[in-house]
Amino acid sequence: MRFRTGNTVVDTLLNMKYHEAVQDVPDLRMDADKLLLPQGIRIHSYDIGVILGNAVDNGMEACRKLEAKEPGADAFIRISSLQKGNLLILKVENSFDGRLVLKAKEEFPVTDKADRKSHGIGLVNIKSTAEKYQGAVDFRVKDRVFILSVMMKRERKMDFGMTGKLGEEDGFRSDR
Repeated sequence: MRFRTGNTVVDTLLNMKYHEAVQDVPDLRMDADKLLLPQGIRIHSYDIGVILGNAVDNGMEACRKLEAKEPGADAFIRISSLQKGNLLILKVENSFDGRLVLKAKEEFPVTDKADRKSHGIGLVNIKSTAEKYQGAVDFRVKDRVFILSVMMKRERKMDFGMTGKLGEEDGFRSDR
């Protein structure tokens, strides 16, 4: 286990994604040392998986493209978090080749994959997940680094589902 955030779901996801990525980019540096998940957080495991899974997948794809264009380039993914009051901010930074396709009236960069119906929905999924927690998503580019920030309240809007009870067992937990 390369990653030990204190949360089994996050550790498993990050380790799986890392081992997948180094198959194509052996020198990839992936760092999650600053990913701290507070105790008592009420973000569902599935939702945190959607956010981190899509963000890391996008970062891996960007690093693959960078490596293909510039063998030996500095390929990295850095994952961190910050807690401010009732807010949790997740940040995923990754190196990329500097090429980003932005279109008018589009909120996020457009995929450059041929099958646009099956790809290019990761950031939209991240946004809709953040919105469950009255959150938002923002991105910026600094030099050749893509920086994704996801802000969420530490608990979901009241959601009683079919049972009429708030599902405690679905809560996202951390041992830290």
